[in-house]
Amino acid sequence: MLERSRAAAGLVLLAALSFPCALSAASGTVVYVEGDVSLTSGGETREASIGDAVAPGDAVVTGARSLAVIDLTNRTTVKLKEKTYLAIDTIGEVAAVTLTAGGVFTSIAGKLTGRFSVQTPNAVCGVRGTEFFVAYGRTIDARPDVWMCVNEGTVEVAVPATGQTVLVPRGLGVNILGAGRITAPRPYAWTRKLNWNVNPGAGGVQDTTSLDQAYSDLLDQDYD
Repeated sequence: MLERSRAAAGLVLLAALSFPCALSAASGTVVYVEGDVSLTSGGETREASIGDAVAPGDAVVTGARSLAVIDLTNRTTVKLKEKTYLAIDTIGEVAAVTLTAGGVFTSIAGKLTGRFSVQTPNAVCGVRGTEFFVAYGRTIDARPDVWMCVNEGTVEVAVPATGQTVLVPRGLGVNILGAGRITAPRPYAWTRKLNWNVNPGAGGVQDTTSLDQAYSDLLDQDYD
């Protein structure tokens, strides 16, 4: 299993809506698991199973060639790629998760009923869309990078330390370098291979895209 990354840089936030609403202690649900998936809850770690409740303070970790799909209570579903560490911060109308290793897909069914955020240790992205992918941990500079792409909607990416902001539309992606610089939005060939499906009933949900290979695509391109 993965060990949780302890990077201590800034914060990456992906928020679908920004109107105020109360926090909720509601629970999400594990709707699909494949391979080696663990759930840490109440200080105890065990194998995750379909139907398990996921509450604030819990964490889900996927091993090699493994995945998990979690439904949250605000019409948001997240799918964890292999070798991913995802902590559940809050669930409900204001839902937030923290990604410290690996990659996570987010899909919002219809109109979001509150706010949703994905946090990593590097930058800030305000999401106005319904489908996006975020990965964390590979590096160009000394510190781990974030990179994300949008399948539906528009994402506003910001770095608090520098004030830089970039709007990322559907079909494009950006790399947020470890030092906090955002590259210009552009299409990346590897993102066309991503499996965006988060519904096991609609077909296969396993995403076999190699993040290491994908990152070589980023390295092959110039940074604006």
